[in-house]
Amino acid sequence: MLTVQTLSLRVYEHLLRRIFSGELTPGSPLGESELAAQLGVSRTPVREALCRLAEYGVVETRRNHNAVVRRLGRDELIHLHQVREALEGMAAELACGRLTEADFARLDGLAGASGDSDAADYLAALDSFDVGLHRLISARSGNPFLAREAGKLHDLTMLIHIELESALIPGRRIDPAEPAEIRRVCWHQHVAIIGAQRSGDPASCRRTMIEHIRSICRYKADLMPPRSPQETGIGPAHRP
Repeated sequence: MLTVQTLSLRVYEHLLRRIFSGELTPGSPLGESELAAQLGVSRTPVREALCRLAEYGVVETRRNHNAVVRRLGRDELIHLHQVREALEGMAAELACGRLTEADFARLDGLAGASGDSDAADYLAALDSFDVGLHRLISARSGNPFLAREAGKLHDLTMLIHIELESALIPGRRIDPAEPAEIRRVCWHQHVAIIGAQRSGDPASCRRTMIEHIRSICRYKADLMPPRSPQETGIGPAHRP
């Protein structure tokens, strides 16, 4: 049986996909009643999904339980990753020395399962490695508030990543081989993060995590067209 929380998550992901695919453009109205009728759910999960989208600046709430889609451009994408840097960099530092042998065995298993680019489930295994590593390190930070917020932002930026690629590949705006290449780069960065955790050096743990998040931010920012002539880079703090 689907709970309200489960339905809320499904509505949230559904709306986010429609926004990043371009189906829902900036300024599009999002009425609770209309969405509930379209999706065949009550207004409660729709309201919760809209609140979550508003929390991250994807939509702007209005009166009478309505909202409109906001433009999410390069600046907003970079801001999300800057917050991820702060949270997950701290999580990696705090987790240093707290991972158990079982934790490392699990991460090694995920790395091994996603290391063969010829495997049929290669991309899915890489995504599993990504989620598993980020979740585990945040959990081992010992700070449940940090872990929860880091997880929410990771989910959002990962979905943005997937939806950007899905929207751009059919229009030939990026090479279909590029998603596999960026994930290969991420695989090596994830392995480096594990190595830093094994080293027991908190500064190294923080640095490797931040370098990884900046790298993936550059990739996603480059997929998004600039909003204005001034919005042409990813900011001094995110340059290589």
